[in-house]
Amino acid sequence: MRNLTILIIFYVLGNVFSVEAQASKSFKQPTTVKESILAPEKAKEIQNQIARIDAHLKAIETKKAFVLSSQAETERATSLGWFDSMLVIQDQLIAKKTKLVNYLKSFDDE
Repeated sequence: MRNLTILIIFYVLGNVFSVEAQASKSFKQPTTVKESILAPEKAKEIQNQIARIDAHLKAIETKKAFVLSSQAETERATSLGWFDSMLVIQDQLIAKKTKLVNYLKSFDDE
């Protein structure tokens, strides 16, 4: 029962973050006319987003290790398509993180 509760919690967290990842598609790239200075508050906000993405990616890996440690959990997760869902979410998170890091780096290069 405890394992099922943990699986449900991570599934819900995965869905919450996937909604955030979907919403992040509206993240706009810098315009062709770049600002010369990034406001410290904006830089801190972006760094916080990157930290949340890293934490989410780590949580997925932790959960994956847990699921793979039990054949019953592995079979259940596979039948629910959990591994495929997590792979899609990981790809989305990595893409978002890459955009954010590149955006920050664009100000460091000046």
